[in-house]
Amino acid sequence: MPTLCADNDMNRRLTLARGPVALASAACLLAALTTFGCGSDSSPTAPSATNPTVRSVAPTSGISFGGTEVTITGERFVAGATVTFGGVPGTNIAVESGTTIRATTPAHASGVVDVQVSGGTGSSMLAQAFTFVAPAGTNTPPAIRSLTVKGRKANEPANFADLNETIDVTTIVEDAETPIDKLTFQWTADIGTFSGSGAVVTWTAPALASATPVNAKLTLIVIENYKAADPSGLPVDRQNTATMSATVAVHDSVKEVGDMAYDFLVAFSNSSITDPNVVLRDFTPECEGTNSERSDVMKNRANFKIQDYVVGDPDVTINFGGSCTLFPDRYRPGDACAQVAVEWHSLVINPPTDPSYGKIVTAKGIDQVTGVFLSGRWWLCDSDFKSTLSTWSSLRFKK
Repeated sequence: MPTLCADNDMNRRLTLARGPVALASAACLLAALTTFGCGSDSSPTAPSATNPTVRSVAPTSGISFGGTEVTITGERFVAGATVTFGGVPGTNIAVESGTTIRATTPAHASGVVDVQVSGGTGSSMLAQAFTFVAPAGTNTPPAIRSLTVKGRKANEPANFADLNETIDVTTIVEDAETPIDKLTFQWTADIGTFSGSGAVVTWTAPALASATPVNAKLTLIVIENYKAADPSGLPVDRQNTATMSATVAVHDSVKEVGDMAYDFLVAFSNSSITDPNVVLRDFTPECEGTNSERSDVMKNRANFKIQDYVVGDPDVTINFGGSCTLFPDRYRPGDACAQVAVEWHSLVINPPTDPSYGKIVTAKGIDQVTGVFLSGRWWLCDSDFKSTLSTWSSLRFKK
């Protein structure tokens, strides 16, 4: 197709013309203004009216780990625009309007960087608009303030468990930088098993043990995972830990109390054991009943010689802080109660004036032995005999 301005002389001639020819000359003039001359193969492109323009960034600094929310203002921002900080893409880009974008900074080496917005038909960069700063200071380890181990029975002592008993384990942990629910709690035990996670868990004692009491060591490791700055200011993974342990005394309380009650009654029934300290070796001096029982042993040795006896299997109940009731009107405080069927056939040896002197008398009934838990172990505390015979000799025999 022939050009309207291919020949300058022709153009001059056309300036004298009128009508359609004059319109062709005007078109040639407009083309000359926009192309800066006719006959050119290439020419600069004027800025597009849809290119974005970045005017400001606020705030102008943030930590090099990223995560700083910034507001970018300018013109001609379009949906789908992207933002880079020093060439690294930002996150959470939200184009709120044609003049406002919100974005979250990425992790970047410390230093001053350019901020660029791209979208539409081009991009715009604001030089040295944001400064990445490496975080200062150190991260302090978590602190375990307490580790509480407690059973669920009323008045049950802390750090105590019976075989196969499930108890509650609770810790209080503080950390200056990391929320508690973001810490890792690792619970371990040399025996028994843990259930649950976090700051409140349960621990179940083993069901069997070759001997009791046996100590169980419960250990808590609290782990804090955090980011630290490398020499360039970029985040690297680091870890802090804190450790605390608690010892739980694992008992077979029914067996332990029952064995002591049985051994006491067998020793009492052996008149050849004259030392009351041997008979009462499992009684604690902290109980008033111990002194009373000592007096009973001495009186028995002075007045009777037991010829034969029967001691049954103890029936034991555990009731921390409760009482043992063998007689309706007589209560004995105790953490454990053992009731044992007994029968003694004894020779009356004193006083000679006793009508039964030199005779064999029978005492048959229930002996109640109370136990208390003190200083990490079971002790015997008192003994009461209730006769099932209504003879004077059986009632006089003991208490």
